[in-house]
Order: sequence, then C-alpha cells, then structure tokens
Amino acid sequence: MAPQAPVPDIAVAVPLDVAAAPRHALNVTAATCTGIALVALVVAGALGLPLSGVALALGLILGAGNGFLAVRLLGIGVAFAATSILRLVILTMLAILSGFVLGWERAILVAAGIAVAQLVLSAASLREVLRAR
Repeated sequence: MAPQAPVPDIAVAVPLDVAAAPRHALNVTAATCTGIALVALVVAGALGLPLSGVALALGLILGAGNGFLAVRLLGIGVAFAATSILRLVILTMLAILSGFVLGWERAILVAAGIAVAQLVLSAASLREVLRAR
C-alpha cells in the first residue's frame, strides 16, 4: 500500500439546515396565532358570538399552519411556485368549506384570520432577519 498524504488542517463550512432558519419564526407564529385565537374565542363568546370566534380562530390556526406546510413541501423538493399555488388553493378551499359549515357571513372571518396569521409570520420572519444582522 502506498503511503497516504497527510490531510491539511482546513476549516470546513458546515452546511446550514434549510428548515432550521425559518423554524423559530414558524414557532413564534404558531404560538402567537394560538394565543390570539384563544382570545378571539373568549371575547366572541362573551359577546354572544361564539361561531364568529370559532371562524376567526380557525383562520388563525390555518394561516399559522401555512408556513409549516411551505417548509415541508420545499423540503421534499417541490418548486416554490408550485407550493405557493397549492397552498393558496388549499387555504381558499378551506375558507369556502368553512362558509358552508359556519355560514357565509363568517367565511370572511376565516379569511381575515388567515390574513392576520400571514402578517404575524411576516413580522416574525422580519424579526429573525434583523436579529441575524
């Protein structure tokens, strides 16, 4: 056997886990949206509008899950454009389904909850980007 050349001591960059970076922002979003959903349920119940509270809470939870679904789909190699369209279709269909179940006047509350969850996710992501600087 031929003698092996010594391996030089060099620093090797450790690849970052693609899912680790957004995971904290997703967890913050899920916790925040769950808290807001609970407040919405309590306040709407106190006002005598329990189904409206359920609709808003449902939208918040669905919207918070959207980020987790995006990371999961991107992790298995699905193109970003395809995941965006797929998630948009899924959320739209769930909002329409909620209209059938909870009443059409409450479907807008589901959509509003989804929108608020997306704003929370954007704020949490911005916070993570600014913290990394």
